[in-house]
Amino acid sequence: MWIDDQILKNYDRALYSEIFVPRSTVVVLGSGNDEDLEVNSEACVAGEIPVLRRYGGGGTVVLYSGCVVVSVGCWVKDVYQNTHYFDVLNQSLIAALASSEAVFSRLSQAGISDVVCDGKKVAGTSMFRSRNYLLYQASLLVDLDGALVGRLLKHPTKEPDYRKGRSHADFLTSLNAVSGGGVTAEGIARGLTQEFELAAKKLLGDHLVAPVDAQFSALKARLDRAGSN
Repeated sequence: MWIDDQILKNYDRALYSEIFVPRSTVVVLGSGNDEDLEVNSEACVAGEIPVLRRYGGGGTVVLYSGCVVVSVGCWVKDVYQNTHYFDVLNQSLIAALASSEAVFSRLSQAGISDVVCDGKKVAGTSMFRSRNYLLYQASLLVDLDGALVGRLLKHPTKEPDYRKGRSHADFLTSLNAVSGGGVTAEGIARGLTQEFELAAKKLLGDHLVAPVDAQFSALKARLDRAGSN
């Protein structure tokens, strides 16, 4: 099962986003991750926790009710420029968060595309590209359950330099830790629903283009393949 099918199903829209708080715990692999290497499968089976996959790359994450997931699919003019689009969409995410809580302006980007505060990871992001179509997803930690993450995930086989071998508990932080407490996943999701698309459209600017009809068939074929797995 692919966690971002709902976004991809709306590929005929110039920009489509969904922001939600997970209702239950789930492990999500990046497109190239090996479950045997990244996940404590026995713990997932024991806890009846599903393991899904996303179209974008990046590392494996645990989603639960203390997280907020931000997904957006859009059409952009450059077929490449992934680094630029990561920068812009992460800036959009930070700007949207800071519009409701000024302290979140302290967030920045580290590694390839993590959102961090003081060297600790607050959000992981991923990107899928199909020519001019871009699908971006961020998983924000609002309340950190380090014990849960440590139980379900092994130490990643690949890590950014700034992690420096730290355990999940030592490497991760949360929006509540950054703000000093008082924020909730539901409140963050509501704020992002109001602000993220506006920020993304503003910062992407003329990079946004109309859907390219000639590229629809490749996206539909990907959905069809995913549905058959």
